[in-house]
Amino acid sequence: MNPPSNPKTVEDIRKNLPPVRTENGLRQQIQNRWKQSGHKIIVLDDDPTGVQTVHDIYVITDWNKEWIRRGLVDDRHVLYILTNTRSYQPERAAEINRQIMHNLVEVTRELAIDFSVISRGDSTLRGHYPLEVEVIQHKLSRDAGLEFDGHLIIPAFMEGGRYTINDTHYLQEGDTLVPVHDTEFAKDVVFEFSNAHLPSWVVEKGGAEAVDQVVTISLEDIRLGGVVRVHSILLAAAGNKPIIVNAASYEDLDILSVALIRALEMGKRFLFRTAASFVKSFAGIEDRPFLAPDEMTAAEGKNHGGLIIAGSHTKKTTEQLQEVMDQFDIQTIEISVAELLDEAARIQELARVRELAEAAIASGRDAVIYTSRKLVTAMDNSKNLTISQTISNSLAEVVRSLAITPKFIVAKGGITSSDIATQGLAIKKAKVLGQAASGIPVWLTGSEAHFPNTPYIVFPGNVGNRFTLAEIIGKIKNRTKEERGA
Repeated sequence: MNPPSNPKTVEDIRKNLPPVRTENGLRQQIQNRWKQSGHKIIVLDDDPTGVQTVHDIYVITDWNKEWIRRGLVDDRHVLYILTNTRSYQPERAAEINRQIMHNLVEVTRELAIDFSVISRGDSTLRGHYPLEVEVIQHKLSRDAGLEFDGHLIIPAFMEGGRYTINDTHYLQEGDTLVPVHDTEFAKDVVFEFSNAHLPSWVVEKGGAEAVDQVVTISLEDIRLGGVVRVHSILLAAAGNKPIIVNAASYEDLDILSVALIRALEMGKRFLFRTAASFVKSFAGIEDRPFLAPDEMTAAEGKNHGGLIIAGSHTKKTTEQLQEVMDQFDIQTIEISVAELLDEAARIQELARVRELAEAAIASGRDAVIYTSRKLVTAMDNSKNLTISQTISNSLAEVVRSLAITPKFIVAKGGITSSDIATQGLAIKKAKVLGQAASGIPVWLTGSEAHFPNTPYIVFPGNVGNRFTLAEIIGKIKNRTKEERGA
């Protein structure tokens, strides 16, 4: 059941938990096992923000067999496939997952590669669950003869302050932990939900008929019982039941990951519906510092202005945009959602926005393109998704029409950043360089892209505080001043 809707401080909750169990060297141990086995971890990412915890890996945006093959032939044991399914209707999301599984099975059979699949979703519980897990399970069962003992649900996202404690998923706001059903994300016009208590959320979404069909791995299991206890729970799993994993630190996830690998080595198989932090742990990826300014700017556009594109409507995004506008001399370009949704006015509005943006960038001035902040909604989820797609496609069209390489590119919001990547920048394969700040990944575009070898900052709509975007822009701009001797 959901806890009472009175936020508790982080300290109040944590003081009643067992202490974090620290076992040195687990991440390196995990990485070594993957390298020795040749096993690949395939992450289907429902928007581009899922790489927000990893570095030095590749993401592909085309899932035909040739691009999957290109993604699997190097010695890296992790490959992300950007699906952008959160922006699609359920039928289209299901078909995309089926296509990827079909091609993945054929390519891995050809290359003699064993693999695990992670369905990476939003840490605030929005997305096509259980649909995507069910489609993956069915397709791998039919095409590859694989049967699964359970699917692990792990929405904990440490970088974003999302923790699962006592089977309830929390979002940290300041020094308090708020059950996620009491946040704006639970009121999403497409993926609305009413339960932060995850077994109840699974039932609400149709992933189980009753909460007693949901297995849980508690923080007591992880922190008191360690790898041995978690391993025993995993060995007992059967029938692809949902398994809730409580986690409030990377140490929790590392213990889980070691137990999982041992279970896999004993013949167990699992699917995963997780946020981004689990991938880092399960893949054994070590920490690295945030990127330096020159790693986030394009050599081709060094004398130009930068570009920020914002489609997200969250309160946090609006605050972050306002902070950038308050702090910097920046060309602000509001794009009218009402005109984008009017077929007769759309072309003229896009031309106006492109001309303003291109003039600013060419003059060395940064530009921010943002959608009008009044949220436009329809009466049903299907029409709301169509509205979101129209807006996002329009923003991508502006980027695709630009003839001048910006100094830096920031896209704000998951759906927006996906369409900018695939349509606006025409990326097929990109390298994840690392993070600009906690939970904010930076891609390096491939040679095939509209702006080749250009850093692309993917800024989720629900990450950071009101100053984070301004801090990243300021970091880049201060470096530019140093180079000019200012």
